Amino acid sequence: MTRFAEENQLKSQSGQNAKMLIGERLYSLRDDTGLGIEIKHDYSAGYEGKEKQFKMHFSVRFTDFGGEKWLIWSTNSIRERIYNAEYFAQHIKNIDEDVSRVLVVVPDSISDKEMKNKQNYAKKVKSSTYVSFIDDVLTVNELQQEILAKVSGIIAQGVRANILGSFSEKNILNLLLDQKNLELWNDYHGSSQLVKSSTFNYFKAILSAAGLSMNEDVIDVITATDSIPRLSNRGAPKTDVSFTVYTDSRAYSRNISIKNSTEKTVSIHEGNVSDLIAALRIDPSCELASALRHFEECGSKKELVSTYPHCANVLEQRLGSYNKELAEFFIFGMHSLLVTDPMQVADMVLFINPFAVWTRDKYIPYYLSKYQNRGQFATPFGWTYPSKKRGQKIQIKGYTSSS
Repeated sequence: MTRFAEENQLKSQSGQNAKMLIGERLYSLRDDTGLGIEIKHDYSAGYEGKEKQFKMHFSVRFTDFGGEKWLIWSTNSIRERIYNAEYFAQHIKNIDEDVSRVLVVVPDSISDKEMKNKQNYAKKVKSSTYVSFIDDVLTVNELQQEILAKVSGIIAQGVRANILGSFSEKNILNLLLDQKNLELWNDYHGSSQLVKSSTFNYFKAILSAAGLSMNEDVIDVITATDSIPRLSNRGAPKTDVSFTVYTDSRAYSRNISIKNSTEKTVSIHEGNVSDLIAALRIDPSCELASALRHFEECGSKKELVSTYPHCANVLEQRLGSYNKELAEFFIFGMHSLLVTDPMQVADMVLFINPFAVWTRDKYIPYYLSKYQNRGQFATPFGWTYPSKKRGQKIQIKGYTSSS
């Protein structure tokens, strides 16, 4: 086989792998969430009485939105071939009135140069000075997030939070165990032409935050689990996924708390105030502990001010000095007497949308600085009670990366 033929064969295989990656992600999204989408390979359309000559690689039909369709053109690079997609998109939009968007989609693992090309063309198609029939250029992971945002928007908030939370945890677990990500980490230059990943950028960010360097640390194996033991009261721990990375020189173990919400505030803790008092290491008979118990009884700042104004003043004056300990406890689960296994205490926090990953040591100072003046009782948290559990438990609201 000639070198030219070999290069063409590699390009062909690379293109097939990119399409396969999109298909895998779309079917996983449909099957793991149960949301209303239908997926079809090799979409084609044609004018009446003519051949169906205008093609796309995938169609995604939204069953809860009147059969609205998004079409997908898969590619590994944004070059002249993009004009095939533009030509097809122009005619398809004239033919199929159900098509609302045509999207060009690339693997997340493309090179920095190709990613820049992707970003530039995405800006170009949205420019008021450029005529394009493509609506956006996305990575596979960005496509997933946009589909999730559309179909989950009509679901009740509580149900949506459960679906997105479960899906996010499974995604993070799977990307840590994905051998394609491991291959790309250990030898990006040698493997990236054929190995395609929709999650490599997340994988790289998580491992980098955990203290590994892509250019220095060769990974032997990664183990990961979402089977985290329950707390002693059967409550859920802060850790969602725990993983260990083994290199030839050492092992890195980390516990991740995963947040997936576009809301600006979310519930980050629920429990008895006695656990909080123990975590703060304050005397249970002191005035601050008494004020916290009265807050649990009242369930809101307004009720506390009305019923026990002195206790409200105590919290306003004294609770803020424990903000670091509050963040350690509410966000990461540190110092809780309910912890029975170190795996239950998180040392990283990961936000899905927009994506960000932090170690505990870096996130706590950032959080305290950014949200210091937004909460109640001189803390960066909202204080309330869980539904139908006034007087039994407290509920704490925290700010997300969407804030």
